[in-house]
Amino acid sequence: MIEEIQKFWNKHPCGSDNSINADRRNYFEEIEKHRYTKIRSIKCIADFDKFKGMKVLEVGCGLGTDGKQFARNEAIYHGINLDESSTTYAKEVFNLMGLPGEISQMNAEKLQFQDESFDHIYSHGVIHHSPNTERIVSEMYRVLKPGGTINVMIYNKSSINYYFEIMFLRKIFRFALYPHLAPKLLSKLTGFNKEILEKHRQILIDGNMTKDKWISINTDGPDCPLAKVYSKDNAQELFMQAGFINIRNFKRYFNTEHYSFLGKLIPNVVADHIGNFAGWHRWVKACKPISKLEE
Repeated sequence: MIEEIQKFWNKHPCGSDNSINADRRNYFEEIEKHRYTKIRSIKCIADFDKFKGMKVLEVGCGLGTDGKQFARNEAIYHGINLDESSTTYAKEVFNLMGLPGEISQMNAEKLQFQDESFDHIYSHGVIHHSPNTERIVSEMYRVLKPGGTINVMIYNKSSINYYFEIMFLRKIFRFALYPHLAPKLLSKLTGFNKEILEKHRQILIDGNMTKDKWISINTDGPDCPLAKVYSKDNAQELFMQAGFINIRNFKRYFNTEHYSFLGKLIPNVVADHIGNFAGWHRWVKACKPISKLEE
């Protein structure tokens, strides 16, 4: 499974298609602008400016967009990716922008760092794609210094995206994909990508659909091998079992793009309000005990 996941992200580095600018500096700047315009909550929650002089590890740094913010704010930054393509992108942008930091290709289930190496660990939308998420969280705990903090985003089960869109709306409308010309017609009507709709149609025709597979293909696209969702209790247990304390988890982010032209009518303030009580992103903040007495 880990090889499938690595192959998928190697072929689809997250966010790499959000610009087609031939100038590499402009290319990465457009990707950054798109990220923080689309997901406005990141900059409010990530605390990029609070780790000056501290060692920060990002698990799944993607193209290095969030990593740049830590580096610009003088954190001692190290980002890792499972796949080679994303790692190459991240190294390129750090070199291009002249930013200090280390980028490595590494499986987060087996972090190649000594115990108690980092002051802070950050991860946005990554560990829920692992077949052994529990192992990653345990590894985070191991390499974090006593008193160190984590800030992790995972997909939220108690969200509009999960209950209404993935488990209700898409299950109803999947029948509309069966006709041969359906992807083409639906693409024209809704603006959704025709190739993606065609892939979804083929998966439905092939059959053998499980609940886990349904969730995975309806999160990060029809080729996505694995994606998990977490309720508040699921998230609490995941990090508590690893040893973390002072665990807080909360919801953000309602993606209006999922609703075609109707989504464009929703003001940002309304979208943010929806995200605060039923958003797709569940953020978890916690810390490692300073001593055994705190555990």
